[in-house]
Amino acid sequence: MFWGAVVSTNLTIEPAIKFSYPSAKEFTYILQTVAELVDEVSIIVGPQGLKLNALDPGKIALLRVELAPEAFEEFSAEKEINIGTSIGNLTRVLKHIKKGDRITFAANEEYVEILLEGTTVRRYRFRNIEVISEDIPEINVEFDVEATVLANALRKAIAELSAVADTIGVGVRGQNELTLFDYDTKRVNYRFTPEAGTLVSINIKKQAEVPYDSEFMSKIVDILRLATSAELKYGEEAPLCIEFEVAVGGSVRYYLAAKM
Repeated sequence: MFWGAVVSTNLTIEPAIKFSYPSAKEFTYILQTVAELVDEVSIIVGPQGLKLNALDPGKIALLRVELAPEAFEEFSAEKEINIGTSIGNLTRVLKHIKKGDRITFAANEEYVEILLEGTTVRRYRFRNIEVISEDIPEINVEFDVEATVLANALRKAIAELSAVADTIGVGVRGQNELTLFDYDTKRVNYRFTPEAGTLVSINIKKQAEVPYDSEFMSKIVDILRLATSAELKYGEEAPLCIEFEVAVGGSVRYYLAAKM
């Protein structure tokens, strides 16, 4: 892993920052989730790593991603740079990613360059645009329920429920069961329990059953592939928060307002 001054090998720009992720496919899960929420994104990259916030226009969902330098195969940052790009540009890159590709981002104040390296090398260069984004404060709220669940089980439940339901309910039964269910019909539900091995822990301060828009819930399905377990927190007066650590170093938080 290389940190420090940036060498512009295989690049057409002189970068102020450069980072490489060994699996372009895995990094795609982050970019796809961002693309589901916003038209433009600003990624802040500096000596401390990478940070991005994506808040949808209706202010229903917020994605926060932080990746430490250790999360990357190569990471170099002379100073903090904002990488501003349109989702249209990212989509052009995403559709060309192949299994086994390595992805490299490089940027300076004027340009962003992305390299996909596999059996061939594909290079994409865009203007580094100014993206106007809100200053989003930290969300500090009291949750009624805090649970840790297996990420694969959560991903399956959200994916299958969002295919058949407009609204996904989140609730608890007793003191050791978390449920996700079709809020409108109550006909389909997924139970997370210690006995099934899908519920690692749960802390119930208050019984709560809250509805969420299934379309927005489904937007986190891809990025959950990066997790082994996830914290799911919610409350009657708090947003849903799905949070997990990225194994290679970093964290993802997804906040979703209740459906009115």
